Order: sequence, then structure tokens, then C-alpha cells
Amino acid sequence: MYSDADQRERMVAAEREYTDDVVRQVIALKKKVCDGNSKGFVVITQKGIDPISLDMLAKEGIVGLRRAKKRNMERLVLSCGGVCINSPEELSPEVPLGP
Repeated sequence: MYSDADQRERMVAAEREYTDDVVRQVIALKKKVCDGNSKGFVVITQKGIDPISLDMLAKEGIVGLRRAKKRNMERLVLSCGGVCINSPEELSPEVPLGP
């Protein structure tokens, strides 16, 4: 909750900074696991991805799919061999990402 316009602006700036940081973590992971090969990288989320973040991902060759249904996420895990993660802190090259 905020009580004035300045608080709201600070909140919006903090949210943008957090979101950009998460996108940068995804980009860094892609560079670690896909650098030097021709494999694609896709991020699928059950939540939304804002247009600014989608643009950042696209510039790095990452496809971002948003608002996937839970059952479809379960099917993707079974078909691709990857795992679902709940936070960007769980991102690491050791996590099975699928073929």
C-alpha cells in the first residue's frame, strides 16, 4: 500500500528493478548452458511476462511463453524431461532443463 504518488513511483521502480534482475538471471543461465551451440532456449511460465521483459528475452534469442496452464506444465515436464522451478534462485546449470 502507498499513501502518495512518490511512494507509488518508488514501488513501481522497485518492481521494475526486481523484474529486470530476474530476466538478467534467465539470460545469464542461457549463456551458461547454451553458449557455443545452436540449441534454443524457451522460458514457460504460468504467470505473465510483461512486454519489456519479453523484449529483453527476445533480444537474447529466448522465447518466453506466458500463462501456461498447470496441466500443460505437467505435460511439458513429462515430455521434455525438465523440471518446474518456483523462483529464479533455483536457476542453475545443474537443474535438468530438458533436451
